[in-house]
Amino acid sequence: MKKEKLRILSMYFCMVLLVTLSALNALAQYEPGVKAMLAGSAEKTLSGVIRVRKDFGVVPMGPGHSQAAPLPCGQFYVAVLDPDNKFRSVATTSIPLKYAEDGEYYVCKYSLTVPANKSLYAIAGMGGTLLLPKEDRSPQYITNAWIGGARSKPPAGYERGVVGKYVTLGNKAMYLKFDLIYVRVDPN
Repeated sequence: MKKEKLRILSMYFCMVLLVTLSALNALAQYEPGVKAMLAGSAEKTLSGVIRVRKDFGVVPMGPGHSQAAPLPCGQFYVAVLDPDNKFRSVATTSIPLKYAEDGEYYVCKYSLTVPANKSLYAIAGMGGTLLLPKEDRSPQYITNAWIGGARSKPPAGYERGVVGKYVTLGNKAMYLKFDLIYVRVDPN
């Protein structure tokens, strides 16, 4: 009798385990986007480009170097910050070293996954991302002359910069273009 109860109990346990594993297996077979939606945290793709005018030149290999970095996109990143949470980083990507040329621009492509239906602040920058939400203020990125280009140094009172953008990704992916520009420095 004891053996019979143990056998029945074992069968029930196996059935519960089988049902649980079957449900988990079915969930694992959904596409990643469907799994995220079922979990309540849908994500979308934010992609685009950072454009740098060729006449701005190319970032040097490092501070004090007179040689250009091998590829113009190597020092750039795109970060998406959460303005509701004191600009905590949501997603960051370094730009792959590959770049394209489009007329008068070097074009650096990026792509990252971010939460959908949430107000976010997207920025592009140069240097490291450890200081985020602050930017790397190294002179080699913002004020020093770059290598090549007819306008490789910002004029007095200006520095290199990229304007950030508030975005909310709905049900579709989003494409954002950032242009590196010379921006006036606030004297205060």
